[in-house]
Amino acid sequence: MTVVELPAWDELVVPLSAEQAAAIEREELANVLAGPTPGIWRVKTGSKVGVIVGEDWEVRVSPKLNVPRLMFLLAYAADQRGWRNLVTGFAAEADFFAAIANGFSWHATWALDRNLLRGYVHRDERRVDVRGRVRFGDQIARGAGLPVPVEISYDDFTEDVLENRMLKTAALLLLRFPRVPAEARRRLQRVRSVLDVVEPIADWRDVKAPPITRLNQTYEAALRLAELILAAASLSDKAGRVKSTTFVFDMNKVFEDFVTAAFREAMRKYGGAVRDQVKTHSLDLGDRLKLKPDLSWWDGGSCLAVLDAKYKAIDDGLMRHDDAYQMLAYCVSYDLRRGYLVYAKDSGAESRRHQLRNIDCEIIVTAVDVEQEPEDVLSQIDHLAARVVAEHTLLAAA
Repeated sequence: MTVVELPAWDELVVPLSAEQAAAIEREELANVLAGPTPGIWRVKTGSKVGVIVGEDWEVRVSPKLNVPRLMFLLAYAADQRGWRNLVTGFAAEADFFAAIANGFSWHATWALDRNLLRGYVHRDERRVDVRGRVRFGDQIARGAGLPVPVEISYDDFTEDVLENRMLKTAALLLLRFPRVPAEARRRLQRVRSVLDVVEPIADWRDVKAPPITRLNQTYEAALRLAELILAAASLSDKAGRVKSTTFVFDMNKVFEDFVTAAFREAMRKYGGAVRDQVKTHSLDLGDRLKLKPDLSWWDGGSCLAVLDAKYKAIDDGLMRHDDAYQMLAYCVSYDLRRGYLVYAKDSGAESRRHQLRNIDCEIIVTAVDVEQEPEDVLSQIDHLAARVVAEHTLLAAA
């Protein structure tokens, strides 16, 4: 197998087949341009990290952030209370895909060993024997008086519940990748075997786990990881034949989800409501250009603060021009005198305050050092929350 490995946020000239180049472009893992000679391509990677696997080739883009810290960001965004349990099995791996495979396989087998979940699933079927309730309307419409087969509905007590379907689908997707660690592969094969009668999910990208109750609580960690896997994985096919399998995360989204979850938790003690992706304001009278800040803090119908989380490469330590224009639009539209841009520190950003000329408004750039220990990263978000509250209180009293 031909393996091409690339770092995130870099530009390289590498040999690729036309199929590999097309797959990278299709999955938006990087920008690919023709190089100086046939078979040589200029590849510019960005915030997307992950792996694409074809029949005899593999392309990987590795994150700048080390694996334990990346797994912490993913785990905390998924479960603010149980993230410590969620990262079990992650710390020993240097490769983030292997870490997720290990973590999920461990939690899935642990859950299935303790309680193979069963529940009632509603079925609408056509059978020669009668079970449950006959759907007379469908029977008459279909059969024109024919006695069999019979249109019936019934509730089946089965293992084919959503929780098990999610675990099996995630296991099958991970097993498609060749470089899954041997121990994780054995556990994934065991998950597949235990859930042999369970039907995998055909369209999995937007599937969410059901609410956690006392009946399925042993599945909680495995389901959180299954959600991550199902959201990141995809299959590309041509005329019904699978051409490539993809597992990709956008670090912009990972960082944004983490900051959203952590900031919301940090603001609980201050009151008000933290909202994400609010679209209450627009830039023109036709209401066609909606503003959608990542985070905003509200008191009833009044917006008190706006924040945007960014995981982008910064060249000069300040902030990107497009981010500054975007935050200025938020501040003007929401009638705020201060806005907050939150960058990951390894993007190159530095914390500082920018006063805008000819307008009573400033943009605060905060750099969160995500390379620190989890408790220290959360402490940085706590300090940001306290700063937002304190500066709003000063402005309100002025």
